[in-house]
Amino acid sequence: MPKRNPQELITEADSAANDIALAKAKAEAVQWKAKHREAVASAVAAERQLDAMLVMKNKPPVGRTLPILKRSKSAGVAVIAPATDWHVEEQIDPAAVNGKNNFNLAEAENRINRFYFKVLELIDWQNSLAPVVELWHPLLGNLMSGFLHEELAETNSLSPTEACVFLREMLSSGIDLWLNNTKLPIFCPCTVGNHGRTTQKMRIKTSCRNSFEWLLYKTLEKQYEKNRRVVFQVCHGYHNIQEIVGRKVRFHHGDGLRYQGGVGGLSIPVNKAIAQWNKSTPVDFDIFGHWHTFSWNYNNWISCGSLMGFSEYSLSIKADYQAPTQTFIVLDRNYGVTSALPVFLVPSNRKVREESGK
Repeated sequence: MPKRNPQELITEADSAANDIALAKAKAEAVQWKAKHREAVASAVAAERQLDAMLVMKNKPPVGRTLPILKRSKSAGVAVIAPATDWHVEEQIDPAAVNGKNNFNLAEAENRINRFYFKVLELIDWQNSLAPVVELWHPLLGNLMSGFLHEELAETNSLSPTEACVFLREMLSSGIDLWLNNTKLPIFCPCTVGNHGRTTQKMRIKTSCRNSFEWLLYKTLEKQYEKNRRVVFQVCHGYHNIQEIVGRKVRFHHGDGLRYQGGVGGLSIPVNKAIAQWNKSTPVDFDIFGHWHTFSWNYNNWISCGSLMGFSEYSLSIKADYQAPTQTFIVLDRNYGVTSALPVFLVPSNRKVREESGK
């Protein structure tokens, strides 16, 4: 290997060092360019956000905190819990109604007790929305079955007079429960049904004077006459019209309506009858029973369900099945009827149907 000049070696080393330094400088330049681009993009985004804030400065802010709502100072609502179509002394054999119902005197007592307790629960619920100031407990008839049909004399568990004694005990215990657990006044407008009559044929002029139920109502009226919180209004005709929180309500049993099972349902004959009655005595709302059917025609009328429930007669006339119910109604001075709920009196059998595949 030829000998090299020291000066050449020194020059070559300096050149290599310069190349390394140049490469490092180029790498750093690439990094700084990337950081510059990022900084420019960030500055552009910040400027756009600032422009958007300047545009929105005069508009209401999004997502502002809502003020805490104060409880309404409403004058209060009335609760209406009708008792209708109990038929307490009838007996229903499950085998005769395809297992849809089972009813006897003990079951009647259970359902009546459940009804009165459930109304207390619903009053507590309603108080969280608007305060309840009045409790109305209309007695709308057919609380007993009587001996209207010959087979009832064979199958009923009580005679008509015995049924009156049983009903007095049930009704007074329910009213006393409400008296002891609320501070509300209790109003009881009463109408007779078609089952509790003492005559074989229906009488128009003297229906009340020939009714076991009318006697029951007058007995209860006498029982509570010294209690200032309980007021009975026993009618002497078919209608019992009362003013409730400034609204006129017409109570009746419902047998004055004529319905033969047409395809239009109960609503057509009911609307026709109410239109005729309103020509002479206009009211805001009708509440009735008799048809064993819960149905609510908003702000016009309510048909209440039956405590007894689906029976052999229901099956024979091909009636739709409904579970045994009574009804809980809320009436507001300004808005009329704001709620109408069926109060279910037996446990649901849906789980049983699902498990059996039916």
